[in-house]
Amino acid sequence: MQILDMTFKYLVEFVAVLFVLYEIYKKIKAVKADSDAEHERRQGWDYAAKVIKEKEAKWDNGLSDIYEERGKIVERFDEKLAALEDRILLMQTDSDAKIQELKADVIIVMKGQKACLDGLVEQGCNGAVKEARDNLNDFLMDKV
Repeated sequence: MQILDMTFKYLVEFVAVLFVLYEIYKKIKAVKADSDAEHERRQGWDYAAKVIKEKEAKWDNGLSDIYEERGKIVERFDEKLAALEDRILLMQTDSDAKIQELKADVIIVMKGQKACLDGLVEQGCNGAVKEARDNLNDFLMDKV
């Protein structure tokens, strides 16, 4: 879930950057239009229209390059996200196996402790030994 939140966060930030770039593009285009208008007055309408069209074509090519780069970034991000998910699944599988091993170890130790306490009670040890055995039995019964 945290990975999806991070993915959404980066996607929102990326879209915000694109909007900022678009606003910058519009402002630059407006400034260019103003300077082109002055140039147009000097050299005529046809020349100015030609220059504006050339500049717009360059900007359009630049935007397509930005979109291509954005696509590449998204693809790389998706690949890294998939790799991260695979690593998480692998770590989770490893953790489950280690937990099972630890459970087996704890069971062996508990059985040995119970056998020792039962043997001491049979030999006549009372008091703390009997209390410890009863506590262990209660604990084991609660777990079952």
